[in-house]
Amino acid sequence: MSKIFSTMYNGFQRISRGIHHNIPKIIIPLLLLLAGCTKEAPEQPVRNDYLVRAEAVNTMSRETLKNLLGLFGYGQYASLVKSDVRLIRVVYATEYPKGSTINVSGALLISGNYDARFPTVLFNHGTNGDRNTSPSVEISALPSLEVFLGITIASAFNCAVLIPDNIGYGESQSVTHPYMHGESLGQSGLDFIRAYREYVSAPDVALPFNNNILITGYSEGGYASVAVHKTIDAHPSEGLKVRKTIAGAGAYDLAAFSKEVLNNPNPLGTRTLSSYLWVLGMYKTDFRYSKSYADIFSEEDNTLLQSIGYDLAYYKNETAGLPLNEIPSQLFKPEFISGVLNDTDAEFIRISQQNSFIDFTPKDSIIFVYGDADTWVYPVNSVNAYNAMSAKQCPVKACLHPGGDHETTLSLYLDVLLERLQDM
Repeated sequence: MSKIFSTMYNGFQRISRGIHHNIPKIIIPLLLLLAGCTKEAPEQPVRNDYLVRAEAVNTMSRETLKNLLGLFGYGQYASLVKSDVRLIRVVYATEYPKGSTINVSGALLISGNYDARFPTVLFNHGTNGDRNTSPSVEISALPSLEVFLGITIASAFNCAVLIPDNIGYGESQSVTHPYMHGESLGQSGLDFIRAYREYVSAPDVALPFNNNILITGYSEGGYASVAVHKTIDAHPSEGLKVRKTIAGAGAYDLAAFSKEVLNNPNPLGTRTLSSYLWVLGMYKTDFRYSKSYADIFSEEDNTLLQSIGYDLAYYKNETAGLPLNEIPSQLFKPEFISGVLNDTDAEFIRISQQNSFIDFTPKDSIIFVYGDADTWVYPVNSVNAYNAMSAKQCPVKACLHPGGDHETTLSLYLDVLLERLQDM
């Protein structure tokens, strides 16, 4: 069965509180007495703290899913499909920025043969440069291959798969996605699990909730997976247990990553450059990094970026079309580069470390999957995270794809994911 996922990477295009009332003891016997001679109180509506609404979009039948397997070239695996899958768009509340509430969305995929013994799967999508697309939008039409993977997992393992849109997409697309912002990714992932628990607890749904969570994702999805793992560990009162996190090719050490980017003598390439500028833009907007853009970029490149209002998020045609220098030593001011490489820019290093996971001590297993020839998300991220956690005797494992870049390593990630799903 692993072939269904190891082949899928070729077309895998986007690397997406109850209230406790204390009743006085003297009243309890009276209530018990009266209960025998009064009508049963009408059922009160459930108050949701996180779930805003859940909209049934469609049900993908086994036959349709089999046909899609054929459409994507995997018809020989159609016999693996076990069940229909219900596609549900969920809107839920999360916190962003800190102290403020925002409604976000996600795709909920539930097997028609739902088996509560299987862990709840939280699947974090990869970097998405288009704010108009998201998992909750794609389930209304022909799903992207990333969402299709989630549907296949739900059907093959008779489980529920949650795919957050993340802030800046779907319901919240009017807000700029805070790219590689660990706190918000972790919070929105946890809040989707909370909203899902409220959804299945409703009388008209009444499905058992499995508090064992398998978290996974690739690229930004790998980073988000570790962020959610960390957030769940920080909330033990939720009663959730991370069974395993399978994190593929994420940027877990942003300070070391920045140093490798800035020390690179070669052109970064449009994709790497665009995503790194997006991170810098997030540092400015979300962390109020005080250095001005004029002090970060060369005079020539600063003029170009100023012409688009320093709008660095997503992959916009305006940014991609700018003749920016792609060699870091030409794009960035020498003083900025020196400050990061020598740790003298204490503010930048602090922000980078705040969004990294080198100091995180996970309670449960994490598997890092990465390639040592990845020129988008450099392998130093996975190496440093694994080494730091392993040195603290954490239950971590590293799966290296020798010679693998960001695209080809996806096949190893999918094989590892499937193997662990079969072990659940």
